[in-house]
Amino acid sequence: MLKLNVQKLTAKVVEIFEKAGVNEKEARIFADMLVQADQRGVHTHGIVCVSRYVNLIRKGRMKANMEYKVEKDRGAIAVWNGEGSSGQILGYYGMKEAMRKAKQFGIGAVAIKHANHFGAAAYYAQMANREGMIGIAVATGDPTMCPWGGAEKEIGNNPVAIAVPARNEVSPVLDMAQSVVANGKISNLRMQGVKTIPEGWALDNEGQPTTDMDRFYSVTPMAGYKGWGTAVMVDVLAGILFGGGCGWDAKDDKEGPGLLMMAWNIEDFRDKEEFLDAMDHRIQQYKGVKLAKNSKGIFMPGEIEDIKFRQSQEEVDIIDEILEKMNTTADELGVERISAES
Repeated sequence: MLKLNVQKLTAKVVEIFEKAGVNEKEARIFADMLVQADQRGVHTHGIVCVSRYVNLIRKGRMKANMEYKVEKDRGAIAVWNGEGSSGQILGYYGMKEAMRKAKQFGIGAVAIKHANHFGAAAYYAQMANREGMIGIAVATGDPTMCPWGGAEKEIGNNPVAIAVPARNEVSPVLDMAQSVVANGKISNLRMQGVKTIPEGWALDNEGQPTTDMDRFYSVTPMAGYKGWGTAVMVDVLAGILFGGGCGWDAKDDKEGPGLLMMAWNIEDFRDKEEFLDAMDHRIQQYKGVKLAKNSKGIFMPGEIEDIKFRQSQEEVDIIDEILEKMNTTADELGVERISAES
């Protein structure tokens, strides 16, 4: 791992995207999302995505700047056609619109089709959380998993993120793929030259467990058939429901993934101050139970990532090979490289 200055890294990511034709406002959204993912220790969705997005823009598969059409707008619900724009930028503005609707109707939902890769789902859920709402983000993805009992990839690991505000305790933030680990985690290990995959993470092309990187074909559904079942339902909610891409149609060079951004306005369900007190109380109850032998403590969903984020306000850990990959893209665009010493 290398340590980089957060401000300088963010500025470099902005510079790269601007050089690729992205306007300053959207370049800063990209940079904030990607660097925050690395700060939270989610290196599968951090600056590793810079090269991917720039390449999509250069190949004409992703619009440099957001364009979309509103296909439906009925009270608390809207459906957008992203027309091949960035999933991250569409998701950002989609959640903003969901929050606006939630303030008016109690719940707001914006469904987005014809998008591109959307990054870390937690970011969108946390946008609502910071406004004192419950945020939910679900999305389809191109196939990284086999149907339970199958040996051919046909479904994405379809992430779900939910963020809930608390008063004094750390706000719970669930962000999970429906696989044991994200496909990108194995990709990062391969990039680093790792030859052995931890047991339980992967299947070969016969649908059998493997720890051999050379035999890796698909990620394993979390909790077996339960992870497969949850992924199917996300296909429905974030895809089939409004025409978003599922399976192979969710790939970058086809329809792209479907996104569903939702915000719940707590004040329309109960007194907000009572809710925040109740959240703190319930978290304290969770954390107050007897610890298991050798336990390091009880952590709420997202709490470990929150600790990492708070510890990386000035410097962030970046995988060496990921930084080199981004710097190669910088070279191609004529942008000065960034190093751990800068």
